[in-house]
Amino acid sequence: MTDREKLIEQIDDFKSTVVTLIDERDKLQSEGEELRTAKREAEEKSWAAEEKLKEIENDFQKTKDEKDNAETELAMAKAELESVKTRAEEAESSKTEAVDAIRAERDELKKEMQEINDQLGRVSELYREASAEKEALAEKVDVSDLLAIYITLIETVFFGKPHARILYTLHDVKTAITRKNIASSTGIMPAAVLKAVHDLANADLVKYDDVTQEVELTKDILRRG
Repeated sequence: MTDREKLIEQIDDFKSTVVTLIDERDKLQSEGEELRTAKREAEEKSWAAEEKLKEIENDFQKTKDEKDNAETELAMAKAELESVKTRAEEAESSKTEAVDAIRAERDELKKEMQEINDQLGRVSELYREASAEKEALAEKVDVSDLLAIYITLIETVFFGKPHARILYTLHDVKTAITRKNIASSTGIMPAAVLKAVHDLANADLVKYDDVTQEVELTKDILRRG
């Protein structure tokens, strides 16, 4: 082989080597691009995973907070329910006591009214007996005798009843006093005082103010200074 042929062969080998190197370079560049793409995709997936993890953590914390709030509200609701039940029981107890007190006062009023009616019946009976006795003697009824009977009955019998005791109290103080003070000073139950005051007001013996609850005599029955 001549030198020229050897040179040509060497040139061909060099060309082949260059082509091979270029191919390998292109291959490496392609692989590098693929690696960069894969790296970028991996980074994007990593970022997405981190965002998803943060979202999950936020959702978890939100759920935990909602659970804690729900438990707190449940505890408050239970406490309020217990409070309502306690107040209801207390109200029921107070209602029962109030009803019992009203019934007792009603029974006492009925008893007192019956006693008053009985005493009034006795007054009428005494009047009839006195009148019959005077007529039998062909004499007129002595008004002073009858008045003495009334005074005796008032002082010995009716003084213990609400109406008379309230009138005596008003005559003693000579000014308007509240219904509450009448009850405390006489010892009469408030319901009985209220009933007696209305009876006396209807008979125009006293004036009663529903707003101030003050009672005042309209006339001086005893004619005392």
